[in-house]
Amino acid sequence: MDRKDKERVAEAEFKLGLIAPVVNGTYPDASQAAYFRRIAAEPVERPDGSLARVKASTLGSWLRRYREGGFSALMPSARSDLGTSRRIDADLGADIQRIRGERPKMGAAALYDMLVEEGYVAAGEMSVATLQRWFKNNPAPAGAGSAPGGGKDRRAFESARVNGIWQADTLYGPYVGAPPQRAYLQAVIDDKSRKVVAARFVARDNAATFQGTLRDAVASHGVPEKLLVDNGGPYSNEQLSLICGGLGIVLCHAAPRDGAAKGKIERLNRTVRMRFLSNLPERASAGLPELNAELAKWVARYNSTQHSSTKKAPVDAFAEEADRIRFVEGGEPALDDAFRNRVTRKVSNDATVRVDHVLYDAPMGMIGEKLELRFTPGRPDDVWAVMPGGSRRRLAPTDKAANADAGRVKPAYAVDYSAEGGEGVV
Repeated sequence: MDRKDKERVAEAEFKLGLIAPVVNGTYPDASQAAYFRRIAAEPVERPDGSLARVKASTLGSWLRRYREGGFSALMPSARSDLGTSRRIDADLGADIQRIRGERPKMGAAALYDMLVEEGYVAAGEMSVATLQRWFKNNPAPAGAGSAPGGGKDRRAFESARVNGIWQADTLYGPYVGAPPQRAYLQAVIDDKSRKVVAARFVARDNAATFQGTLRDAVASHGVPEKLLVDNGGPYSNEQLSLICGGLGIVLCHAAPRDGAAKGKIERLNRTVRMRFLSNLPERASAGLPELNAELAKWVARYNSTQHSSTKKAPVDAFAEEADRIRFVEGGEPALDDAFRNRVTRKVSNDATVRVDHVLYDAPMGMIGEKLELRFTPGRPDDVWAVMPGGSRRRLAPTDKAANADAGRVKPAYAVDYSAEGGEGVV
């Protein structure tokens, strides 16, 4: 994913973050319109760091687009001239950076007014939108926006609802199997009830395995409103953003090197180290299936034991709000589709596309065209093409031997080379 794509996904995540309470039905206001008016009354921070007000009508249009087209409908259209500015030259850019360094909290709109008022630019010479685009491609000077003394917000927080916030993280596990290989624990915990909604050891801690862990959690415990993770590879990637966006989950990342921001999952990791990993039975070292079997029994006990903070067993605390849990409509097929990765490939001249290093036969009519593909990592039988009209077509791995016969003109006669004489007979 290049820089432009990351910016488009970040913009869509920003929009979803504002409309998510309406999508999930969790806004505290008397009506949807009242919620939009409240949000529109105060400036919000955009992905580029600027502050801007969003009209209630704009929020309504984002909600309609999301409901009609999903997360991708919130992404701005790609522009060929993104990253360049015909209005801001090098000298003006240097002045803008100096002002941003002196006033790190000043947004694009306020800075634009200051530039006009102090004569840096003439009124109408450029727009606030131009300045906002320039901000995206020119980070603020080092140190701008830092809190005095480098302090971080460390106030305790807790979700007001079950499935309001989930926290996820990875813990280094033991070596298992023969030859021994490191196992990694991926776990997801509900912030309100402290229930472990998913936990499993995997051989590789990457984006694909965490998507599987998250799928297990969503399938068994419903869809959370927010997912709080760190900035590691399994948790900070385009595919996870698209999956969460499609499900209506607001994906939140803790600040870099700030694991303490995810206090509840960090505490769970410490508990796992002290109470589970330190007392592993010998049979658990045979391999991942054996290790996960022991983990499942331990998690069941953990969820059924009174938690020191809530004074309730996590399983009971979670069950108290079972009536408000939102599951994916459409069952397993819809869940499978929600967790499929998305890539765009150009169909080659031999009508094939490549996904995860495997060739697949694409529709002949799409040769030379770009084709959106949906697939589940690690499942070569689950690759789908999204056709121009929106329909889906399952793709099969390319069988070159079978393709050698398909559609070829067969000769009008056959030669029997087994006949005597060496020349064969027709």
